[in-house]
Amino acid sequence: MRKSLLCFFAIAIFRLSSAGATSGPQTAWSVFTLPNPVVTPSWRGYAPEACTSNPDACAGDSRFWEKWDFSVFSSAIDDSFKAVSLQGKYQAAMMIMPLGDTPTFWNNIQLVYQSAASKGVALQVVLYPKWKYGAEWCYLYNAKAPASCPTVTGTTTAVAYQQLRKLMSFVENRGSGCANSSVNIPFAIWYGWHNFSPGYDVLRNFWQSLPTSGCNLRASYITWLDTAFAGTPEVLRLQQYATKVLNQPYWVNTELYTTAQILQYSAAYAPYQTIITGYWGAADVTRWAQGLCSKWNTALQPARLAAWTFYDRDVSPIELYRSYINGSMAVIGSICTY
Repeated sequence: MRKSLLCFFAIAIFRLSSAGATSGPQTAWSVFTLPNPVVTPSWRGYAPEACTSNPDACAGDSRFWEKWDFSVFSSAIDDSFKAVSLQGKYQAAMMIMPLGDTPTFWNNIQLVYQSAASKGVALQVVLYPKWKYGAEWCYLYNAKAPASCPTVTGTTTAVAYQQLRKLMSFVENRGSGCANSSVNIPFAIWYGWHNFSPGYDVLRNFWQSLPTSGCNLRASYITWLDTAFAGTPEVLRLQQYATKVLNQPYWVNTELYTTAQILQYSAAYAPYQTIITGYWGAADVTRWAQGLCSKWNTALQPARLAAWTFYDRDVSPIELYRSYINGSMAVIGSICTY
């Protein structure tokens, strides 16, 4: 399910504390959707001059992060992270964002990181690149970029790849940063397009181009697959190469919603897999918990399960996966008791 860029998606990622747990996942990661009526209240009224005529269009690409000053929402962002930290043992917050490059863009990332850190909530970035630097897949090319991808002057390196490396390094160096080939913040990136297939060699070359010294960007990388691309052969092949030949983890996030999808792909990349799902249109937290419990059980209670939660974004296309309903959320660790 392709989301428009917009920034933090409300997701909770659950991990069982023991194989025998039956009432629900015992820990959770949660994230937000931006722009959002609660996290970024009245955001249209703060649109920069270039976006006042159609703020929703700007919110659909890189401009929401690049042009809106999130400091005007700082209290609401703080309150939202506080609400997340009080809802259970959340491991992290996924932050979905585009490739961008303005002073406001970098300031907004820092503000969000500091807000989350102040509430004890760690972050994981999920990048939907969008189109500022060419087609989305241009980020894959550290060399031999297709003609359609803008390149760094005098090289065959895609500008999108250069900007991605800049973003990954910036994110990894938040807080105390990282050293000695460690990972500070996991970094998932969208992969999969109907009109273009990069193939195994391109994906492998991209992965191998990520540095491992200092901040280990290669280890921080996670492949994010939408439902239509859950069975992408080159991703499975690269994971097998990394795990079986190099003895390294290679994480994959898969969006799975229907029973058929869950049954077919819920273990495709296990044990290095997070299933992302959700329950649409629940009228109250009881119905949401019951719906999510059913999906969790269909997937045979996987160790890692993600569900779209918290607040829904308020731009088209509207989605109804939130678990924050009528001012409250279901207790994540007990979804199968409702």
